[in-house]
Amino acid sequence: MATTNTPTVVQEITHVRTGPWAVNYHSSDFSTLNIELKAAPTRIKSATYLTHVTMGLVASAEHNYLIDCKLTLIDGIGAEVFGPVQLQAGGQSTFSKDFKYPLKVTDNKALDLSGKSGGGYYTAAFVYIEGFTGDKPIS
Repeated sequence: MATTNTPTVVQEITHVRTGPWAVNYHSSDFSTLNIELKAAPTRIKSATYLTHVTMGLVASAEHNYLIDCKLTLIDGIGAEVFGPVQLQAGGQSTFSKDFKYPLKVTDNKALDLSGKSGGGYYTAAFVYIEGFTGDKPIS
């Protein structure tokens, strides 16, 4: 797993927290995937924070087989938040991580899932995410 940019790690608790919330998403067959998992916060100076992520492969409904795929969590403008995580049909088909410190999505941006299957073949994936919405401290 590699990231192309440095994610924001939050070591302090934000002043205002809502939630917690969880997202459980299961894709239908895809060769290229781009889906919104969590809408942008409705309050200004707010951000979505991730505390846990689990992602994995499932058999394609149409073809009933697994294909390697790469999944990435991105913000609403396409910047990488976490990943890409390469999932292998013949080996690693599930990935799970608890974040010691919450991982922040860009301020006022949605949380999206991007994915691409190997060789353009169809595959399916699942993602389960836990987190909360937090406001920036008042300065």
